[in-house]
Amino acid sequence: MELLLDAVFLVNRSGTLVYVSPACEAILGYSSQELMGRSMIDFVAKEDRDRTIEESKLVMAGRPRIGFENRYIHKDGHYVHIMWSARWSEEHGMRIGVARDVSARKRAEALQRATYSISEAAHDAADIRSLCKAVHDTLGTLFPIDAIVVATCDAELRVWDKAYQYRDSTEVPLLDWTQAESLSTHATNAQEPLWQLIETVPDTDPTTDAVHVRTEPLSLDALHDGVEAARHALAVLPMHTARRAVGTLMIYGPVKALQAEAAQRLLAFVCDQTALAIERKQLIDDLYKAARFDELTGLPNRRTFGEFASEAVRRAQRTNGKLALLFADIDGFKDVNDSLGHATGDLLLKEIGRRMKAGVTDCGFVARHSGDEFVAIVQDAEIVERIDFAVNRLRAEIERAISVNDASLTVRVSVGVAVFPDDGESMSELIRVADQRMYANKAARKSGGASFLERLM
Repeated sequence: MELLLDAVFLVNRSGTLVYVSPACEAILGYSSQELMGRSMIDFVAKEDRDRTIEESKLVMAGRPRIGFENRYIHKDGHYVHIMWSARWSEEHGMRIGVARDVSARKRAEALQRATYSISEAAHDAADIRSLCKAVHDTLGTLFPIDAIVVATCDAELRVWDKAYQYRDSTEVPLLDWTQAESLSTHATNAQEPLWQLIETVPDTDPTTDAVHVRTEPLSLDALHDGVEAARHALAVLPMHTARRAVGTLMIYGPVKALQAEAAQRLLAFVCDQTALAIERKQLIDDLYKAARFDELTGLPNRRTFGEFASEAVRRAQRTNGKLALLFADIDGFKDVNDSLGHATGDLLLKEIGRRMKAGVTDCGFVARHSGDEFVAIVQDAEIVERIDFAVNRLRAEIERAISVNDASLTVRVSVGVAVFPDDGESMSELIRVADQRMYANKAARKSGGASFLERLM
């Protein structure tokens, strides 16, 4: 029996290991002496413990079992997949189990599942966070993960965003975002994994309970220099596509589990697949934004405004509510482009859009209609009742001096207002009325006559 490549276990009624054959050391890394006298369930992956206990009950009830599979934790910290054949000896009060290491087969199957699940997530995930959660779930079935962070970056600006974060418990050391950004930048620039030993260190001040996170570089060679299996490492893995850097995958877990050859191959594969999926998601998001938002001001475009405004009118019809549509045009904007250049004109439009959004956001919705024209929906009933005063305040804010390229510019804005349902019961009617009143307002201001708003007052 001691020459068998499979390991033989004898377990008593209480779950204590009474005998373990020498083959166990090649499978789990523990010698027979290290295991005997200890509870078998302590070495089972925590996610598999409940069903392992249920399986043990079936065996002790007298039902021989063949082919049950679960995961054990190797002395180094990585998962080992075991297939069991077991029976109960009532005469000896022992459960006899033969354990076969099927990790190689499981790794091959896991790679196939990872390929499928990540591809599926890339297709089905509603956003990047959902994609990252699917990647986390996939990796969590392959080796222990105490914490994971996915950071995405703007390849040109190198601005980092936290797309996803998880940690198993509050006892797991957590880098602050500044540290995470710094390590991500380092790994991305080097285009190779960055390994750090990481641990919490209590504050030296005995009057506080504060803790700090300390990191130190870890090289692959350190594993052969006696790094304890119990220590944990942070692996910062850069994610690149053929076109650009996409982000980093940061995983915190047992050093030897993460740096096992099989784990590194799998992580490299996952990083490649995740990078492509994130890039596709970002391109889709960019296309969506380009289709629905104005590139210059960042405001919703005419199409998006039309959808929102039509829904606002339908809602007002159902509730017998009121709303106001504002149509604003910058007077003489062409002269700004002709005299100061289009770059200055663009800066001016961006600032006007920002001011208009700030003035309306709390009570409505602003969009860039076209060129130097902006539109807004005001839904607050009290403001609609006093829309003349609201528009005058908005106009005063827009017409404040604007600093552009060290020059101080002032503009005038013509505004037309249409109120639902007084001036129309459809969005097309409201836009037509507001547009007419805006041009009437512009003409009246040029001639010095009373504007529409002034006549309202």
